[in-house]
Amino acid sequence: MKKLNLLYDATIVCSIMSKNASRSGIFFAAYNVLLQLIKNEDFNVYLHAADTEKLKNVINNCPEFCGCKIFHMSPVDKLICSIYDNRNLMPYLRKFLLQVCKLLNKYLPQNPELNDIDIYFSPMKAPPKYILANKKIKRYTILHDAIPLINDYRENVTHGWFDKLVKSINPDDKYFANSVNTKQDFIKYVPAVNPDNIIVIPLSTGKPYKKINDKTYIDQIKHKYKIPLDKKYILSLCNLDPRKNLIFSIKNFLNFIGKNSLDDFIFVLGGAKFKDFENILNENIENLCEKKDKILRIGYIDDEDMSALYSGAEMFVFPSLYEGFGIPVLEAMQCGLPVICSNTSSLPEVVGDCGIQIDPHSDKELIEAMEKMYFDRNFRENCITKGFKRAGLFSWEKCGRIIASVIKKDFNL
Repeated sequence: MKKLNLLYDATIVCSIMSKNASRSGIFFAAYNVLLQLIKNEDFNVYLHAADTEKLKNVINNCPEFCGCKIFHMSPVDKLICSIYDNRNLMPYLRKFLLQVCKLLNKYLPQNPELNDIDIYFSPMKAPPKYILANKKIKRYTILHDAIPLINDYRENVTHGWFDKLVKSINPDDKYFANSVNTKQDFIKYVPAVNPDNIIVIPLSTGKPYKKINDKTYIDQIKHKYKIPLDKKYILSLCNLDPRKNLIFSIKNFLNFIGKNSLDDFIFVLGGAKFKDFENILNENIENLCEKKDKILRIGYIDDEDMSALYSGAEMFVFPSLYEGFGIPVLEAMQCGLPVICSNTSSLPEVVGDCGIQIDPHSDKELIEAMEKMYFDRNFRENCITKGFKRAGLFSWEKCGRIIASVIKKDFNL
């Protein structure tokens, strides 16, 4: 059987060479979906990225990509992409340059590599114009969330690439949504989409995390991140985006330990360093100076240390107002860490009945959930047991099989 030639937008995958906030949930989804497509014997995978040199560096340094070919855009297509990506161009100049490119494409030979491509797969962004113009190529895109389309979050989100994605959505292309909630949001806010062409896929975790039982090793990792060995801790992974509800988490943790006189319990916050974090805390938490030692920021966490930090914690708190999927919740369950999360958006789809779901605006509910998880050890152990089982429902292999089956069906294979 002839293999299908699949062109994959690997722009975000190039972040694999960095250790910073660019390696978000979307990065890990893009990376792991690509690995599944590479393993599938029905596809020849070609990669392209905005920065070809960076892509070459990734292929040369990451063995998992060594069999992939780089797709080279024609000079005119490169120019078209750069015109669309340049936000500083005046509208009339952009229009003029695009007209020039259109004429050039009319009279110059077409890119021969493009003639061989059957499929264009984007893990995030809208397909480029030269792909949209080619009617022979079938297009597939992953939809991660509809945050910029929801009024509550409009002021807090940079629209850029997302606006282009929404404008490109049409009733003919196929889309993979990372949750039922994401699918419903796009159906609600983007009338151009065909609901039957949105397929829900189960994501999984960034890396294969697991429960660590070796206390000595956990203590070594705690020492690495300057977490006091004699302290219990809540682990939270997020940023200062208002929808992450971080101040809500910290404020109610402090109220929880104050109410219950817990001096050996701290709040450990992993993730990128946040500008103006101290000022924001001071504005929102009374008498912060007396409680600063209860909040520990450890910054970026190396992938190989995540399992130990999850395993060593008492509970994972994630009261986000909106998530397309919520990979950290699944990571925590894989490591045997009981979860407290919001009862909003996609999070109930992930946690099920394996943790405590709360109203992310209710101080009372969060404090009571912390008390339940901390003092009721039988309940905590039950959440851990059920969490392990539920986490097994989510895998990249399953995700890859669904994607491949949809594509093959479209090609009558």
